[in-house]
Amino acid sequence: MKRYLFSEIVGACGGTYHGDPALLHQAVRNVVIDSKLAGPGSLFVAIIGEKHDAHKFIPVARKNGASLVVSDRPLESEPYILVPDTLQAMHVIARRYREKFAIPVIGLTGSAGKTSTKDILAAALGEKFCVMKTQGNLNNETGAALTIFTLEETHEVAVVEMGTNHFGEIGRIAAFVQPDFCLFTNIGLAHIENFGSREGIFRGKTEMLQHMRPGGRVIVNGDDDLLCQIPGALRYGLHESCAVRATELDDLILRGMRFTAHYEGRQCRMHVPALGVHSVYNALAAVAIGQLLGMEMRQIAAGIETYKPLHGRMNVHELPRYTVIDDSYNANPTSMKSSLDVLVKCAGRRVAILGDMWELGEAGPQMHENLGRYAASLGIERILCVGKESKRMYNGAQAANPGCAEYFETQEELLAALQERINDGDVILIKASRGMYLENTVELLLA
Repeated sequence: MKRYLFSEIVGACGGTYHGDPALLHQAVRNVVIDSKLAGPGSLFVAIIGEKHDAHKFIPVARKNGASLVVSDRPLESEPYILVPDTLQAMHVIARRYREKFAIPVIGLTGSAGKTSTKDILAAALGEKFCVMKTQGNLNNETGAALTIFTLEETHEVAVVEMGTNHFGEIGRIAAFVQPDFCLFTNIGLAHIENFGSREGIFRGKTEMLQHMRPGGRVIVNGDDDLLCQIPGALRYGLHESCAVRATELDDLILRGMRFTAHYEGRQCRMHVPALGVHSVYNALAAVAIGQLLGMEMRQIAAGIETYKPLHGRMNVHELPRYTVIDDSYNANPTSMKSSLDVLVKCAGRRVAILGDMWELGEAGPQMHENLGRYAASLGIERILCVGKESKRMYNGAQAANPGCAEYFETQEELLAALQERINDGDVILIKASRGMYLENTVELLLA
């Protein structure tokens, strides 16, 4: 970390310090919320989560060497900072640390494709800059703060992913991220249960805008009917109205996409090693940001070429007997359709193993049924639906194409029958919401 004194931390969060005043003149080594990661020089913030209250792990953090603790209650042993709310304290501590850096910070959010876009963007920018990016999908209120604390003096640009499933979350995250660039991928149906409508999701996502730094820029998917309405935004997409545009798309199926990127009279042929047309949008976001940061088109193209998808996000495994497309990390109606659009283009018998999509609210049953109908309408030869919610997906598929689908209430039932359902030469897509743990199905297929 850049030099950040414990005295600065106390001042930032407005807490009451209890302990030896000499410690305040020392610098923090890292900020942690997991007691197992604490060590000498660590600041341990005791966050109250959905499942655990980290205050009970304070003794473990201290045993591991933590120098200072942030607590919302008085402690018997010192040193510690007493604050009303540890999560809020973590946010303002992160904000003060972010203010130490004059580098461009890109805040990124959307209903689908956030993590892939973040990684493609970081790969592109990495051709010219030393880039700090969100690791994995640590995009919630604690994860984004921990991301800020990974900033080092050597970094020249930062890419911070922001996720939300309730109103107010993006606003609280953006308040300490303070983005110079606000990037929006799309407005879909993920977490609609808590937002009520796509318009509600739009309002939740665009909370970021009120925290953009003066002189900042907004970059949006211009083909999204809601995002394209943001005034003054730089739009990217396939439509002619987009300033950053892709033409001459060439779908290489399991080898990614080729396209020609255009911006202000400049153009460049590019290859994104990621599946589906939606990957072109992710790459165009990188083109837009790269151009705004003064990169040449060829630099951006070279960086995009180096992108490697994270585990569980459209990973292709070509085995002697069959091919597996592992997209098991998460799912919503928008991303499900995008993945199916990739599968249908593959040669061989197509098999879709599809599980429940969560947080869809009252519309969930109908969305599952619609998804089943969509999969069947594409001509997917076998659709294996797993999970209680996916019974409606099965019903929809069967209604559209009788005999194409099969239903399993649990993953255990699916795993017991799976090998009998797979043929040589099959191309198998696995996708569901995170809580379905369909990576277990992937592991069986890859074993």
